[in-house]
Amino acid sequence: MSSIEDLWSRFSLMEEEEQGADVPRKKEATIVRLAAKFFTKRVVNAEAVSRTFKPLWKPIGEMKIRDIGGNILLFEFDDAMDLERVLEFEPWSYDKSLVIFQRAVDVESAPLLAFDLVTFWVQLHNVPDQCQTQATSEAVANTIGSLIQVADPEDDGEGGEFLRIRVKMDITKALPRCCKLWSDGEHVGWALLKFERLPNFCYWCGKVTHEERDCEVWL
Repeated sequence: MSSIEDLWSRFSLMEEEEQGADVPRKKEATIVRLAAKFFTKRVVNAEAVSRTFKPLWKPIGEMKIRDIGGNILLFEFDDAMDLERVLEFEPWSYDKSLVIFQRAVDVESAPLLAFDLVTFWVQLHNVPDQCQTQATSEAVANTIGSLIQVADPEDDGEGGEFLRIRVKMDITKALPRCCKLWSDGEHVGWALLKFERLPNFCYWCGKVTHEERDCEVWL
């Protein structure tokens, strides 16, 4: 080794060799996380969940799942786009029960998150023709929750049969069945609400956090 070092010490570099190349350091992988609350009385198995969701999500990068107790699993992705796709296509269910995902900074903070908001696509049926507008969609969305998106009927290919909105909703409250429509102080009709990809739903109290047999109202 010393003989090689001696050779280098006597080696005379040309100007181009002395200048060298500016190279980036290898960056450590950035892990992004989602905490998931499973609204079921059954014990959730992380391996079974992985077998269910991986074929659906088709993650580009590696995905790991940790069980942190209380039917909460921590999903770790090394590609941020995989995480964003999960949130984009909410709501998710497992064994027909609702699963709510929240961004998590680390393992310790995950159990402290409030798993009370989820995003649904909602169809608005029975809306009077004169009210089938973007403004109506926005008004109904912000009445029942927080507006995320109004679908373009042309893109959906529904032919104007109904309006369609994406809404973030508080699942501690009962899901609304309809929305009364007003125009200039006059009652003009009702929008009947149909939730897409609705998980198990309790008809006693109107919530998606449990099944009918577990409802405190019924008990």
